Amino acid sequence: SWMELINKYIKVMDKIKNKYMYMLFMVSLAMASCNDIVTYDDNYDDGMTSTGIPVINAIYDSEDTECTTPLDNAVFEQMIIITGNNLAQVKKIMFNDVEVKLSEVYATREKAFMPVPRQIPENVTNKITYETEFGTTTFDFTVNIPEVKVDGLYYEFCQPGDTVQIVGDYFDLYGFGGETETSTIKMNGQDLKVDSISEGYLSVVIPEDAQPNSVIDINYEGVNGNVHRQISYMNTDGLVWNKDFVKNYSYPEKVSYVEGNVEEGEPDYYINLRGDFSAWGWVDIIKSKINISSQVAASPNDYLLKFDVFSAENTPFYNSGDAGYRFVFNTNGDNSYAWNPSSVTSFGTYGKWCTVSLDLVSVATKTQPLTEGETNFELVIHPNSNWTVDHGFANFRIEKKLP
Repeated sequence: SWMELINKYIKVMDKIKNKYMYMLFMVSLAMASCNDIVTYDDNYDDGMTSTGIPVINAIYDSEDTECTTPLDNAVFEQMIIITGNNLAQVKKIMFNDVEVKLSEVYATREKAFMPVPRQIPENVTNKITYETEFGTTTFDFTVNIPEVKVDGLYYEFCQPGDTVQIVGDYFDLYGFGGETETSTIKMNGQDLKVDSISEGYLSVVIPEDAQPNSVIDINYEGVNGNVHRQISYMNTDGLVWNKDFVKNYSYPEKVSYVEGNVEEGEPDYYINLRGDFSAWGWVDIIKSKINISSQVAASPNDYLLKFDVFSAENTPFYNSGDAGYRFVFNTNGDNSYAWNPSSVTSFGTYGKWCTVSLDLVSVATKTQPLTEGETNFELVIHPNSNWTVDHGFANFRIEKKLP
């Protein structure tokens, strides 16, 4: 009947109405919840936004976490903290005219962390330029631009035709080698081939006709103009012992004279220590009279004691404190110098030969000055613990420092 149809319709509509009202209630509840969250977020500041032009107040080293000592300068690759306001949302940061990679920057509103770029600027302004979405500011700040550091050849007695590293730093910044070469490396006027280059070394090929006592000349354009550096190659004039003396010396047990294989990178002769040495023993490896010239005696600060050394792979030099290997000049045992190449970091040559350079004044004048004429010169092994070694020494020489 009509009444039955009407009642069914009313029941269906009631169900739809109730379902609709339930949906409205749930939507309203969700909206209320969202409104609650939005209201909470509106009061939360994550510090990652800016609201105006950036302001720089000071700059600190990244290790100065309390920001107590402001900096007015920094060096390449030093991590720094810029403090101020509105530093977030960075678009560009420049030290002089060199941009920082934004991937290396972490910036909040009040602090920004980044390394100083390792690149020579073309235009030195001594300013930081800081740009965000809201504007740009500058701040006086000096980046200390380094000159090339040249320590010398890794092994000065390498043979003609060998490839050898010039050790130092910043070679990659000053146009050595490659298609954009602007710097020169010559030996006796002959260009040296640059085999490879990195931050810490420049690998060159020694000419086939290279002669002992040659000098390698390095020229490059530095920040303040042309810079000229020199490196010794195979300085035989400064040798304190000749081959006959080293060959015929009467060595103690576990120390011997060796004819080297120069084709495999060894000196043509050297002293080899191999075996176990007891703690606090004092073994004279070699002891003799050497001649000190008037020039060396008058200005030992201008000279170096050099020698070539190797350590087998399993017997590096250990941190021996004031013991280990000692050099003794003159006749006073107290006038000795402890050579401890592992005092800072572990040192070993892994069977390869390398050159060591020591300031002569430090080695030879601990308690008394050098005097002209004959003086005692002694190399001693004096370990402060039991020590197993396989080490070699060669080509002891006194050389004038090169510019």
